[in-house]
Amino acid sequence: MSHPLLPRTLAHLERLIAFDTVSRRPNLPLVAYLEETLTAAGLACSRIPSGEEGKAGLLAFLGPRDRPGLLLSGHTDVVPVEGQRWSSDPFRAVCRDGRVFGRGATDMKGFVACMTAVAEAVAGERLPQPLLLAFSWDEEVGCRGAPPLIEALLAEAAPPLGCLVGEPTGMRVGDAHKGKIGLRCTIRGREAHSALPHLGANAVFAAAELVSWLAAEARRLASEGRREDGFEPPYTTVNVGTIEGGSELNIVPNRCTFSCEFRTLPGEEPESHAAHLRRHAEERVLPRLRRTAPEAAITFETLLAYPGLRADPERPFARRCLALADAGEPVKLSFGTEAGHFARAGIPSLVCGPGDIARAHKPDEHVTLEELAACLAFLERLVRQDLR
Repeated sequence: MSHPLLPRTLAHLERLIAFDTVSRRPNLPLVAYLEETLTAAGLACSRIPSGEEGKAGLLAFLGPRDRPGLLLSGHTDVVPVEGQRWSSDPFRAVCRDGRVFGRGATDMKGFVACMTAVAEAVAGERLPQPLLLAFSWDEEVGCRGAPPLIEALLAEAAPPLGCLVGEPTGMRVGDAHKGKIGLRCTIRGREAHSALPHLGANAVFAAAELVSWLAAEARRLASEGRREDGFEPPYTTVNVGTIEGGSELNIVPNRCTFSCEFRTLPGEEPESHAAHLRRHAEERVLPRLRRTAPEAAITFETLLAYPGLRADPERPFARRCLALADAGEPVKLSFGTEAGHFARAGIPSLVCGPGDIARAHKPDEHVTLEELAACLAFLERLVRQDLR
């Protein structure tokens, strides 16, 4: 399968991959490239400050802003490559055997290249509704850029008729995904000689109690919690990712930290699970620490949080996307996207894009030419459809 816009899309993708936009690094050179490209095509562009030096988002408008339009959305950041064994430079696009290799090729600079090429191609046409493009930052570290980007969008334009977030789904339409909250817990106890443990308050023991509670909660949710077919796995999950504490074997440790997450089915608030953990810490674990160390404390820091997504299949936007994609029934995604934020802001949202999430975040990440061509054909049909 090929498409007339594929050469232009590949040229964009080559440039996009060459920008090292790992989340901890600036993305302004990439934003400037997109801004220059889209402005030259006739779109009106607006940079959205991130509040962090060297980073910004971008909005691009084709058509009147006071009319509801179609929104295409992608993120500009990628995950790190350190410690991974690539067969080529991850920040140089390599095309071989019908595939484009490079960091972000599938997640999700492939879609960003497609939406940019399609916007250029239709810029001179009379479309049934305005076309809006949104490019966010820091998606890979908790969708941090999406809320301020959405706020700016709704301040500058009428609420869109629908938003398509182009995360890699193999061009199947995703109408639901899980939400998530990530936490860092810090336990402060009191040091003592390990021969006199009764004079101290062991922060590692306290962390172990909380981790044990989380493990039990994970088992409970898997066996007794709400289930929803289509998700893999079909229930809310719990994970403890890191734990660190103590300094020497013969010292009762006065500090321990661990990180954990809840990935929740749509309709559940991730914060409610975090609140349950906090209550257990405050009511059961902290009192034991304070018996010998009144100064003991347990604190929680929210590292990231985003809502789940459940789209209404009867909305015109959802019906049109499903018909145009012609890829069967919608799918449910166990990974999170910015679509949950757009939906929470009242914008009907779906997820559909080229690539496969199983290739993302790995060495030799790639997207196929066939997937890019399918995405281009889908987007061309979508932007020319009346979505009302």
